[in-house]
Amino acid sequence: MTVEYQWLDSSEQVAELDRQWSLDQPLFVDTEFMRERTYWPQLALVQIHRGDGPSGKNWLIDPSNMTDTAPLTSLLSRRPLVMHGCSEDLETFKAWSGFFPVSLEDTQVAGAFAGYDLQCGYQKMVESVHGVSLPKTATRTNWLRRPLSEEQLEYAVQDVIYLPGIRDTLLEKMRSNDRLGWWQEECQRMLDDARRDIDPDSFWKQVKGAGALDEHGRRNLLQVAAWRDEVARKVDQPRSFVIKDAELLAIVQARNVSTRSLSDLGAHPSFVRKYGDQLMEQLALAAEREVPDALPGMPDPTQRALHKRLRAAVAHIAEGLCITPEILARRRWIEALARDPSDIPEAMRGWRRELVVEPLLEIIQ
Repeated sequence: MTVEYQWLDSSEQVAELDRQWSLDQPLFVDTEFMRERTYWPQLALVQIHRGDGPSGKNWLIDPSNMTDTAPLTSLLSRRPLVMHGCSEDLETFKAWSGFFPVSLEDTQVAGAFAGYDLQCGYQKMVESVHGVSLPKTATRTNWLRRPLSEEQLEYAVQDVIYLPGIRDTLLEKMRSNDRLGWWQEECQRMLDDARRDIDPDSFWKQVKGAGALDEHGRRNLLQVAAWRDEVARKVDQPRSFVIKDAELLAIVQARNVSTRSLSDLGAHPSFVRKYGDQLMEQLALAAEREVPDALPGMPDPTQRALHKRLRAAVAHIAEGLCITPEILARRRWIEALARDPSDIPEAMRGWRRELVVEPLLEIIQ
């Protein structure tokens, strides 16, 4: 299948589209980005379809040489966007110029409310709704390389041409089951989560092995993990390129650490040269921090039995609705609710409150 598209690679061309298009017109959008060796996702391509079906007009926008980000930001931020599985796309928009769409519709989330798996990919959805099997030949493309081949460009544009039909099909199903409000709330929550900055004092919790640390290790890791993330942002490299988790854990657990002993604890010599003195300063600052609470440990047999009952209750509710249990309650939400029923996870305070939370609270209490 050959799909026609218009290639735009200048801010002036994008600005002209922005002037022409209605602000009420939803745009069906996908992006291609690269993030293998960088902290921030690098926006490589934006695909746009206007919503008039597979035979309608398409635009491929190359932002790689655009020094003026304002036109593309204006085009995408002032209109409703329809996307599929867009959490990483939102992160890419934020990294590129700090923008978010005025409103969002995610068809992957819509699919979950219509009976599909929560992680149902675009290709599988296209095959289910349209009966079309999309090629997978360009999935490992380096999207920053130019020129892109015709095969790669056609692959990219196919990522948006079927979105209108998918949206219409899922909208009909959600309306018939009175779930449209659930979907709209979930999409708004995705936007709110994307806008929210991560607390630097939470980065230590993401370090593999942090749950086994004693008070000394947790206090050190609280400070050092936040510092590592700050360094990674500045040099635009993944955190593990600065220093790996295992090396970081060995250092924060050790006593009487010195710059000379960092190599013995597993730190690479290049890290010691670049950051050894800074790390020692961070360890000194850590001594002034309060010790963070330990991460939840492995549940005991009584807790495991309770978690199992709660998951079974969620599965029962989901079965009655013919949807996947994961869209009703993630496992971590259930376990958090079980630990402290007075602190309902934020994601469970909306439409899930009456449907899911109240039955679970009856079991817990």
